[in-house]
Amino acid sequence: MNLEQGGNIYRLRPDSPATNAYIAQPRQSPKDADPHEIRIYIMLALFLLFGLILAGQLIRYQAFGVVPKTARENPNAAIDQLLERGVITDRRGHPLAMDHFKYEIKISPKDIEDPEAFAERVAPIIGKDPLQLVKAIEENRDAAYLTIAYPEPPAIGEKVIALGEPTIGAVPWPKRYYPEGNLACHVLGLVAGDRRGYYGLEGYFDDFLRASTRAHRLFGPLIPADDVEAPPLPDTPFLPSYVHQDIVLTLDRTIQYLAETRLKEALEKYEAESGTIIVMEPQTSAVLAMASLPCFNPNDYTLVDDESVYANPAISKFYEPGSVFKVITFAAALNEGVITPDKVYDDTDKFVYGERTIQNWDRKGRGKVTATEALAYSLNVTTAKIAVELGAQQFYRYVRRFGFGDITGIELENEVPGLVKTPGREGWYPADLATNAFGQGISVTPLQMANAVAAIAAGGVRHRAYIVQHMIDGNKIRTTEPKPEAIVISPETARTLTDMMVTAVQYTPKARIKGYRVAGKTGTAEIPRPEGYSEELTKATFVGFFPADDPRFLILVKLDRPKTSRWATDTAAPTFRALAQDLIRLYAIPPDSVRRGETSSAEP
Repeated sequence: MNLEQGGNIYRLRPDSPATNAYIAQPRQSPKDADPHEIRIYIMLALFLLFGLILAGQLIRYQAFGVVPKTARENPNAAIDQLLERGVITDRRGHPLAMDHFKYEIKISPKDIEDPEAFAERVAPIIGKDPLQLVKAIEENRDAAYLTIAYPEPPAIGEKVIALGEPTIGAVPWPKRYYPEGNLACHVLGLVAGDRRGYYGLEGYFDDFLRASTRAHRLFGPLIPADDVEAPPLPDTPFLPSYVHQDIVLTLDRTIQYLAETRLKEALEKYEAESGTIIVMEPQTSAVLAMASLPCFNPNDYTLVDDESVYANPAISKFYEPGSVFKVITFAAALNEGVITPDKVYDDTDKFVYGERTIQNWDRKGRGKVTATEALAYSLNVTTAKIAVELGAQQFYRYVRRFGFGDITGIELENEVPGLVKTPGREGWYPADLATNAFGQGISVTPLQMANAVAAIAAGGVRHRAYIVQHMIDGNKIRTTEPKPEAIVISPETARTLTDMMVTAVQYTPKARIKGYRVAGKTGTAEIPRPEGYSEELTKATFVGFFPADDPRFLILVKLDRPKTSRWATDTAAPTFRALAQDLIRLYAIPPDSVRRGETSSAEP
């Protein structure tokens, strides 16, 4: 089958015999999806609806500009085409994914009575020589439809429509367009040449976004198939698409931009290979930003060398979180009454449990320490002792209660549940209790970790993480309400643990923000290898929320393999602070002392 490329459409050359059968292939890589497949799907649909004969006539029209007999009898007949996908916007109505169009200009030669006069009116609009247009009309006198220009921009299509000529029309062909380029690329996903969505929102909501077709008349004004008007969203400058199948996100374009900017700076400054930043509303688990690098431009998705870059690391890749996971261990122990903030432990230089020797990050013991100090100093030995005192059954009950080992349920394609081994299951050993307590030997996604800490900020209530605020379906709007999924700890435990996390930030100078109490925790996870854990290669994480007593934002920062320093205190923590300060300025969040009506500074 000989093909020629015409803009965004691949079509049969008129001189090619249409003898090869179309064969629908299963979904593979989006890079393998050829643009001409859009017409294949149309033909298959019509085959099912109208039978083999009509489908064959449609193939003939697509190949040679000839239409079925029914259309020849009624030149004003409308054709149904797969056109617009729904629009995706941020929470304020800024479009992040939409369609733009190129127009195919078609005429009906057999119905043109005066080719010369027709050419004089039409040729200047489409930039053609009038004599050539007359020649094309005369050579195709029996044709009902003939393409005379493609692709043409919307301005040309609109001028053609404005002519009001019954023998000329403009047929729009869509291409997915991302006006912000690679902003939020992993969240959005991409649309391939087959007009199907892959990854992210485009993949997750593919059926919804492409559920509608728009009927157009080949001759005369282009009109929607129905006149349903989508109701306006309050306080949102949102313009619905013609298909009325649109999505409004919780994502904020400005916060997303700030997160991606700070992440890019961090990768360059600390020479990290990759990274992720998540910003959430801790009281609801609404995602305000989800940034990962390296990224890709969905407008030019085929330019990437490694297709794994399409996957969203925030939900599709799990890792051992390291000491940031200690907040889960302390939450469980506090809630069960095993510890209090002031309970004293003997932090030794090593702790042997289940044939595993546990040591602190610096191989030193601290002697007598309180539970609060153990969290602030990030002591593995004392944390392991607390987990053993709590017991495996209770520990893993809380691990699952916080959402680990299961997907969060966010509306994005390809989310994975992480990896949690539990007692009685293959591969679990007693020593895992001690190491899992400080985030080793247990694997989570960045979103799982962020959502678990959000439960602490929300007074002990874990919500389902979500990123879709509204779905516009015809004349209906479906709004996502925050969904509490579990009470993981009591409000009293949440307040106590928050205070302990504030103390931990006081021991992390590069995470502090003058005038604001920040609750947070670092995690420096050694990367596992077949021969053991690497002491040089790490994943650095910081997760925190602020203001601690009335949380507005939660931020998780994860940097992979930073080279300037292996420690999260030197890499992830200052990145958190920089972004937090951006948000404080952006939202004019007053210092703690001002909010409380105090005159003294609230600097921790």
